[in-house]
Amino acid sequence: GAMASALDVKERLCARWPGRREQISQLLGLIGEPYDSAMPVFVHGPPVTGKSSIVRDVLGTLGRPFAYTSLVDSHGPRLLLDALVEELAPNLRGLDEKDLRCANLADLVQILRKGLPEAGPAVFLVIDEATRVLDWRGGEHLLPALMKLAELTGRNVGCVLVATQGWDAFRTAGGARPPVPVFFDAYTKAQLLKVLLLEKPIGADERLYAAFVSAVLPMFVATCKSLHELRATFVPLWGRYVLPWELAKARIEEMDTGGANREQTSADHAKRTEEKLPEPRQLFAALQSGNTANLANRANPETDTSRTLGGVASGTAGVPSSTDGLDGDDDRREQQGQEKHQQRRRPFLGPVLHAGLAVPLSAAALALGEGRWPVAEDVFSGAGKLDFDIPRLTKFMLISAHLATMNKEGVDKRLFGHMVEGTRAGTAAIRAGGKRRRGAATADRQQDNASVAALEGPGAFNLERLLAYFRIVTKQAYDEDDAGSSELARELLSADVFMQISSMVALGLLTKVSGADALDSVRYRCDIGDDLARKIAANLRVNLDNYLFYT
Repeated sequence: GAMASALDVKERLCARWPGRREQISQLLGLIGEPYDSAMPVFVHGPPVTGKSSIVRDVLGTLGRPFAYTSLVDSHGPRLLLDALVEELAPNLRGLDEKDLRCANLADLVQILRKGLPEAGPAVFLVIDEATRVLDWRGGEHLLPALMKLAELTGRNVGCVLVATQGWDAFRTAGGARPPVPVFFDAYTKAQLLKVLLLEKPIGADERLYAAFVSAVLPMFVATCKSLHELRATFVPLWGRYVLPWELAKARIEEMDTGGANREQTSADHAKRTEEKLPEPRQLFAALQSGNTANLANRANPETDTSRTLGGVASGTAGVPSSTDGLDGDDDRREQQGQEKHQQRRRPFLGPVLHAGLAVPLSAAALALGEGRWPVAEDVFSGAGKLDFDIPRLTKFMLISAHLATMNKEGVDKRLFGHMVEGTRAGTAAIRAGGKRRRGAATADRQQDNASVAALEGPGAFNLERLLAYFRIVTKQAYDEDDAGSSELARELLSADVFMQISSMVALGLLTKVSGADALDSVRYRCDIGDDLARKIAANLRVNLDNYLFYT
């Protein structure tokens, strides 16, 4: 009976998570029976491969008590410990609210020792985004303690770390016991197909959606295997793909309710429906050519889908929008003539289904999300033009955060010393055209150090450095625009800097890497890439190279 139950649990989990049978089997074996000794486990692999969701689903399906927290939310030691205790509270016995206060690791050990039975079932602490603990002050000491919670507490407690990087990233944590690794590899094309088919939209025809995914997925899988990006791309594409089929189906149902075909048998009706509805190959051909509206119009001659797709709400097809019938006909003919003229003028767009549609925040993906169709592969927003709109001072704040995270603190004196002396930043190095002139040796050294900095990754900065960069960049930009200092002062006073920082942290543009305790200095890391930073800088007419120093 127990063996059959274990097999049933495994099969149910594998059915919910296609392509993850090996990882599910490993996790089931490591978790074991309720009273087996809990051991530390390290789950790692590329992003969006089901690591966190499968770990939680396995523990939940087995009915094991566990606490889950992500270091994206619990961005400090105290927040992490508080979150773990809060999640475990239903499984802790004999403790009141005062006893559950957890300010440090010693408190956690004491709470677990008091609240859990000595020979009780295994309890697991799941910590997602575990790599972030290495950015904390004292994180190298916290990690070994978490790995040895069972020894410290004398209770059956195990820690499960979830991260994208391998265990080598944690080697700096001295004394950390190597946990048992479970690797989640990237999804293959066949596995992606199974996962996406399980996520069929509500009400969608199963056969039609399977044909859609099977035809469209190969267009993107070579360059994109992220489920998040594929899901975001497939939603508007599915709407375009299925539109002619839905319009044809609605037309047939309308004819049936009109009474013209009520005497037909159900078999005749089914046969006529199959003949009228577009086939999957026709739908894909229309999607690939960008002419889904034309296919819909051929399937339903009396339906004007150009109004539906264009968002025109001036009335029903065939009904004049004006109370005067002649004026309405003239207006409609004029509008149709303009639409045909625009279609004749539109240049050939090239491939309609291309990899750019699956790139997050790309011009093509944003255009698709806005309802534009078809979207050209080389659609581009021009130098300095952004695909999104944010306040001007917020752009300066993002640029300042990027500079503070890319430059080391030793560079600050070099930059801000010019401000103290009343000259522009880098004046000694700037010549005509706003570019620095460097010797060959200096340029080579700068390039080498830039490569090293790229390998080391972005650094953290405190609030004082961010505000210093913000002041130097905004002042120089206003000086070059011949704006007075009074205008700059007014804008700076109107800007709620702390609110902007909080908003950027909430949006994931900045990450708070320390400052959980009252005595800690708050430090941040900028998470925008160099390409986006340069695009924002071009929009502000700021030359980033005047502020970036790698030497």
